[in-house]
Amino acid sequence: MKKLITIALVALSLTTFAQEAEKNPATVIIGPKNKLAAKDTAFKRQITQWCETNLAIKDYKKVSAHPSAAYFPGAVKEGFQFTKRTINIKHQKIVDSLVPIVSRMRYSGNWANILYSTGLYAVPGEYVEIDVPAGIDTRYLKVQIGAHSDRLNSRDANERPWSRMPIITKVQELSKGKNRVASPFGGLIYITYPPREASWEGDVAISHAVAAPLFVLGKTTDEEWKAQLLNNKAPWGELASANMIITLANEDLQQVDHPAEVMKLWDLIVGGEMDLAQIKMPFYRAQRMVVDAQISAGAMHSGYPFMTYHSPSSSTSSIDVAANPAVLMKPSKGGANWGFFHELGHNMQNLDWVFGGSTEVSNNFFSLYMFDRLLGGRDDAHSAISSENTQKSMKKYFAEGADYEKWKKDPFLGLIMFRQIHESFGWESFKAFFREYQKFATEDIRTPESQKPDLFVATFSKVIKRNLAPFFIKWGIPVSERTQKELSVYEGWMPYNFPPQN
Repeated sequence: MKKLITIALVALSLTTFAQEAEKNPATVIIGPKNKLAAKDTAFKRQITQWCETNLAIKDYKKVSAHPSAAYFPGAVKEGFQFTKRTINIKHQKIVDSLVPIVSRMRYSGNWANILYSTGLYAVPGEYVEIDVPAGIDTRYLKVQIGAHSDRLNSRDANERPWSRMPIITKVQELSKGKNRVASPFGGLIYITYPPREASWEGDVAISHAVAAPLFVLGKTTDEEWKAQLLNNKAPWGELASANMIITLANEDLQQVDHPAEVMKLWDLIVGGEMDLAQIKMPFYRAQRMVVDAQISAGAMHSGYPFMTYHSPSSSTSSIDVAANPAVLMKPSKGGANWGFFHELGHNMQNLDWVFGGSTEVSNNFFSLYMFDRLLGGRDDAHSAISSENTQKSMKKYFAEGADYEKWKKDPFLGLIMFRQIHESFGWESFKAFFREYQKFATEDIRTPESQKPDLFVATFSKVIKRNLAPFFIKWGIPVSERTQKELSVYEGWMPYNFPPQN
C-alpha cells in the first residue's frame, strides 16, 4: 500500500512538474506540431516578454538554449564542429538618385538594415565570436542571429495558435575587436548595415559557428554545393544571387540539384518586376524571401524579407515552387507563384500611386506582367481573373450600381478596371506612368490621400493623351470637377461594350 501511495505521489509530482513546465516561458515547448492555443492570451504575453528580455541580453554567459529551438528553427545535427571563417563584407550605399524613389516604396521595408549573409549558423545558447577590424566604422554595424524576424505577437498571428516562439531573432550592436554574442534560439548569422550609410569593404572574422549551406550564383560551383549539402549540420541555408536571396530549411535545400538554374530564373523574375516599375538594376540590395513555420499576417507578406509559409497554397508547398523552375513557371490558378509575384509587386509599389482600395490591386500589375512576360500569357494565372469570373463579377457590380466602397473591398474587381486600361494602351503606358511618379518623388511632390485618385487619373490621362475621368467615374471612383475640367482637353475614352450589355 505504501508503495502504491509513493508511486501515486511521484506520478502527481511529475504531472505537476510537466504542467509547470508548460506554463513557464523558459521551458515551454512550442513547435509546428506542438502549437500554443490561440486563446492562451495571458501566457502569450508572458512568453513575448521572456523573448524580448532574453534576446536583449548582451552577456553571452547568461544566455542558454531554449528547448523550443530544437523544434523551430531546429536543432544543429549531432557531430557538428565549430568553424572559423573570414567573411568579406562589401557594403554599397544606395545611390542618391534612388533615395527619393525608394522612400515611397514603404511596403518593401525600404530602410531596414541590409542583411549580409555569412554562410554560418549560431548554435542555440552557444556564443559566436565576431572579430571586427579597426578599419571598419562600427557606429551602425550590427549582427543578426536568425532569419525569421516576423513577430507573432502582432497582426493576425497574435489571434491564432502559435507554431513557434513569437520572437526568435537577435540583433546586437558590434564594436571593434572581439564581440561574443549568443541567442537562445540560434539561427543563420548576418552582418547588417543601413543602406543610406557610406560604402565600405572589410573582412570580419567569425568563429565558434557552424557552416551552413550558401550558394552564390557565379561563385559557388555545383561540386561545391553538393559538398556543402553532404556535410551540412545546420538546419537552414540560402540560395543567393545579386538580385534575390532565398532562405530555406536544410531538408528543402537537399532537393536543389541545380541551384544556378533556380537563381537565374529568380534574377529574371526580379528583373521583370523592376522593368515594369522602371527601376534600373542593379538595385541597392537583393530582394529576400524567407520560408517560416508561421508568419505575422496572411499566406505571404511583403517586406525585407518577404515572408511565406512552407505551404502557402493547398496544392503545392512553396519550396516545390520557389526552387523548382519547372513548377515556378507553371500556371497555378492563384498558387504560390502568383503569390511570389504578388508580394514582390507590393515591394515595387510607390505609395504615391496607391490610392484607397488599390493596395491589393496595383501590386497585381506585377503579377500579370510576370505571367505575360515569363509564362507566355495569363491563362490559369489566377482563377479570379478567368474570363467567366471577370464577366460575372463585372455584371453583378454594375447591376447593383457602381459604388466606390464596394470597389474597395474586392481587389479582383478593381483589377478588372486596370486590365481594361492595359488591354487598350499596353504595358508601355504603365511604365511611362510610373516614370512620371518617380519625377514627383525626385521633386518631393507629396499628395494628400484624398487627392490620390485625382492625381492617378490625371497622370495616366496625360501619359496616354486620352481622358480617363469618365471611365473612372463610370466605375464609381470619384474624380473632382477640377480634374475633369483639366482633362477635357483630351478625347474621352471608354472600352467597347462597357458596362457589358450581353
